[in-house]
Amino acid sequence: MRSGAENAAFALNGCTLSGATVTVILYYNLSDPQFFSNPAYQSLGQHIGNDHHVMDPNHFQPWGVAPVPSVAPTQSTFSLQPPTLTLPNYNLGSGFGSMFQSFLGGAQPFQSVQPVGPSQQAAVPPPGPHQPSSSQASDTLSQYTVPWVQPATPAGEEDQPQCSICLCDLGDNSSYSADSSYAPVLSLNSCVHSFHSACLTALISNSPSPFLQCPTCKKVYGIRTGTRPSTGSMSHRLLQSSLPGHTDCGTIELHFQFTPGIQGPEHPSPGHYYTPVGFPRTAFLPDNQEGQQALHGLYLAWEQRLLFTVGRSITTGQDNCVTWNDIHLKTKVTGGEHSYPDDQYLGNLAQDLAGFGITEAEISSHMGRHPHLRDKGRM
Repeated sequence: MRSGAENAAFALNGCTLSGATVTVILYYNLSDPQFFSNPAYQSLGQHIGNDHHVMDPNHFQPWGVAPVPSVAPTQSTFSLQPPTLTLPNYNLGSGFGSMFQSFLGGAQPFQSVQPVGPSQQAAVPPPGPHQPSSSQASDTLSQYTVPWVQPATPAGEEDQPQCSICLCDLGDNSSYSADSSYAPVLSLNSCVHSFHSACLTALISNSPSPFLQCPTCKKVYGIRTGTRPSTGSMSHRLLQSSLPGHTDCGTIELHFQFTPGIQGPEHPSPGHYYTPVGFPRTAFLPDNQEGQQALHGLYLAWEQRLLFTVGRSITTGQDNCVTWNDIHLKTKVTGGEHSYPDDQYLGNLAQDLAGFGITEAEISSHMGRHPHLRDKGRM
């Protein structure tokens, strides 16, 4: 799921302006130790929301590029450079990655930027093992979309439906290269939300697996997989004691364990070690029908590598750690934020799982395939 800033970066990155390629990079100020002590960094975004502000293109300097002095400097000058950041674990794929490398001048983060003009083409690396190939993206579109049928516009109304990916009218062309084998605009065959076919292709290409999540309603088409490290294990056991708010049943205690390992190409720092901080970890579910359904849903999330990822620990601030991945679990029986009682928790957990494409139908199917999972204690 993307924030508004991420949607804007996705829509603007790679567009062309006056023959040059526009590159948009998200800046995470709270991840930058220099932000609170450097006034130059704190000035970033100062004009957001100011409708009266007009950018002066004659004095615009791209982030990370030193201004060109009008006269030869007599002494060393300070050049504002982007800080070294550990970004959240967004797998942006070849389209974004190539633009980042083009913007940063290659693999070294502080090299000068060479603009990409109309006669130059940015080199796009082939998809890595964690990115869908063009044929997989094509198969996904063929399976889950149909050509868009433009609705009749009532007389007097000029507003046209928009593509929420590029924020352009559906009747206009997308800023991404279109595949002539598809209709210019496609509708998802279940939720019926519509987008430019080129935008959907870019969305799939920037995903870690060949699935499609509707940007409007978040419905998942296909099987979504994540980036959980491969050195972990998940198990559970049954307790006779009850959880607060669920005194009519026992408890399912979940166990998660990881050992250190090497990050893969889908992680923030490929080839570097990741560290499991705070493991083993436990979580708790009521041993009733809803809790057992949640148990199967969580095992599905584990199998699809969705429960954990590699990134910055919110608790310690340490990078390259195994962290939770936005599926919220109750890690305490009582006392504290992530504990019982919570009458809304199982419903909220079902929504978390559905947001990752693990629906009630998927859970029911998993329960049919693994009827003895509750008593077995592991997959």
